[in-house]
Amino acid sequence: MTKRLKALLLAAAVSLSLTACSGKDNKSSSSPSETSTTQPADIGAPEEQNAEGLSDDPSKSEEGAAAHISPMETISSNLGCKVDVNTVVPHTDGSNTYNMPLADFVNEGDYIRSFTFIVYGVGGNINDFKGGFGISLLDGCPAETTPNWYQTDPQIIPTQGGYGEVRWDVPPEVAEYVNVNREVQFGYYWGDCNSVRLDSVFCEFTRTVNVPTDGIQTVEVAQTVNFNSDTLGFEVPLDFLPENAVPEAITVDLSAANTINMFQGQFIYESSIGTYMSNKLGLFQNDKNLQLTWFLNNEAKQYYAPNGKFKLLYWYGGQEEITMNNLTVRYSNKDTSSVQEVVGGIGGAAEDTGFRSASQIVEAMNIGWNLGNALDSYNTGLEGLDTETGWGTPKTTKDMVRSVKAAGFNTIRIPVTWGEHMDGNTIQDAWMSRVQEVVDYAYDEGLFVIIDVHHDDYIWITPNNSEYPEDSEKLKAIWTQISERFKDYGDRLIFEGMNEPRTIGSAMEWMGGTLQERSVINNYEADFVKTVRASGGNNAGRTLIVTSYAASAESMALKDVVIPKNGNIIFSVHYYAPWKFSEGNDTVFDDKGREELDKKFAELKEKFIDKGIPVIIDEFGCVNAADEATRAQYYKYYVGASKKLGIKCVVWDNGALSGDGSFGIYSRTDNKWNTAILKGIMDGANS
Repeated sequence: MTKRLKALLLAAAVSLSLTACSGKDNKSSSSPSETSTTQPADIGAPEEQNAEGLSDDPSKSEEGAAAHISPMETISSNLGCKVDVNTVVPHTDGSNTYNMPLADFVNEGDYIRSFTFIVYGVGGNINDFKGGFGISLLDGCPAETTPNWYQTDPQIIPTQGGYGEVRWDVPPEVAEYVNVNREVQFGYYWGDCNSVRLDSVFCEFTRTVNVPTDGIQTVEVAQTVNFNSDTLGFEVPLDFLPENAVPEAITVDLSAANTINMFQGQFIYESSIGTYMSNKLGLFQNDKNLQLTWFLNNEAKQYYAPNGKFKLLYWYGGQEEITMNNLTVRYSNKDTSSVQEVVGGIGGAAEDTGFRSASQIVEAMNIGWNLGNALDSYNTGLEGLDTETGWGTPKTTKDMVRSVKAAGFNTIRIPVTWGEHMDGNTIQDAWMSRVQEVVDYAYDEGLFVIIDVHHDDYIWITPNNSEYPEDSEKLKAIWTQISERFKDYGDRLIFEGMNEPRTIGSAMEWMGGTLQERSVINNYEADFVKTVRASGGNNAGRTLIVTSYAASAESMALKDVVIPKNGNIIFSVHYYAPWKFSEGNDTVFDDKGREELDKKFAELKEKFIDKGIPVIIDEFGCVNAADEATRAQYYKYYVGASKKLGIKCVVWDNGALSGDGSFGIYSRTDNKWNTAILKGIMDGANS
């Protein structure tokens, strides 16, 4: 039975409301106060604000509150990606293979058809090439030759003497199970020269996408280019598109006088805003005609302007001259809340590892509690392990965790800040051991345990393209080390990639961020998932949590969320709402407040749960401002109403029982709960 499943990158809709999580100052009792070319495998003055950076007018936002849902059209395109390698591979046993990350070639959901390895003889002709190929697999592939791996038998392939195009057609029974977060292998076993230089690799694949399509425009181009001329490609102004249109997919029809054979080039979009370049195109075509489609991702679309130009470079191919006959643009309305949906990919490894799926985990969670202002404390003036108590809470003990379990919670979230406990990109062992000790307190009690990268969003995580390379390396280094330490834990341990990643102090900090910022957050989350999945142990099947910009439940933030297609992913937001009641400026929780909650819960269900993506709200609550009975009613309604739609909640508790930011419901010093609020929470959870 095939394991390819449809996975959605989400369709977002409905209205904007004040749903951003509270600022950290309100959660802590003593809280301190040009061109993009890095996308993977892409063949494609503010209003007066309140203290949280939120405009008092919810209709005023970067992209407006108007909601438009576009019709969807399914488009498939056979594409190819070229990756330059330039490495020497000898036929000496033990060093005669070369592994490459599949993520350099394809995205999640792409169906790999073939690889062509471009090789040159070193010091002589290759003549007959003898070698083999291998590729990483997800669990359950009936064609695997060893666990999670497929290896071909040795193959003899003729070359042109000193040059070879060594092609491997991936068997369909293998292609269905390829783990795109792992590797493909090239092997040179024998030939008439001792070594070959692996110059480059072409990967051909099929990409299928449901595209928001409010309209289609086709124009005749009739341009011919020659790769030996000074004009390296085609250029087509997109000024024929209607006002307010945003291109989603651009399809070109190419032809040559004879069989095209090889095509090498690149998609480019250029406007007054900047230039966006896709990865290199590289594919083989045994025909005079070639059709290519570029699915523009969010990062590419941010450069769109009415004066923009589409370019297709043609560097080299089997025919010197090639003609672009027509160009077709599928476009959406700029106010659409619909997004591209990738069709294809594997659902995940849980069924093969024995771990429960993310949906099963969420179903079992019931109700959770946050160990806030403890291991997440930072900028305390203290060092090392002493920072745990720097924001006024006592050191975490086994008895505290046992009290959490005895109160009825079966999930505990342990926020952790890592940035102050690292030497370069290496986590200090004493800190890692302390985190593990606290995790074990909860894990040994049979609780679900969530650990994250918390106030690092204040210290070093920045969602912009210029900071991305360095910050991505740090994030991956952190999760590599966490994954290694906890790789043998069972499925009750859950990793959460980031807390509230955002641009601190920006006008859009709590309004959903900018399009570029949201795109970078998606890249960070993909880095997190790929790092954990590749880390070994039980992490291939572990449930992981990703979030939106700032963990915001704003519709603007939700609409651009991309859920990594590795399976076992929970989507989480922080939803302190109704905001004025939550932060204490309003002490009435009435029907209007309940209606606000109901609408947001329904939106989360429609956008995620209905598409197979489980949802939790792993921070919410209200400060000690309203009377106790009202607060208890609030917690009961919030937990119960969200549960009815399949959303489970984790109460934010920072240990502060009174005053500003008093989200505490449990005194860790006296080991006592606010019994009225606790009852409200449990009544909601058990409703």
